[in-house]
Amino acid sequence: MIDCNTMRAAVLLSGALMLAGLLLGGIAMNTPLVIPASYASLILVLTASAVLAGIFIVAMIPGVSRRLEECQH
Repeated sequence: MIDCNTMRAAVLLSGALMLAGLLLGGIAMNTPLVIPASYASLILVLTASAVLAGIFIVAMIPGVSRRLEECQH
């Protein structure tokens, strides 16, 4: 069941993954392991985008959309 707390947690997870990916990308430029760190950074950023896109698609489902209209912003 998707409710306000689940939606908030998914958005925060996506933001945390994006931040971690960007930080790891910055660190990757200054380490001797550039290629593995940059791949890990890319995976984190793409996962963040996939989580955000997935939760957006789930929020468009009519039953979930009605439930989310009751959220206090």
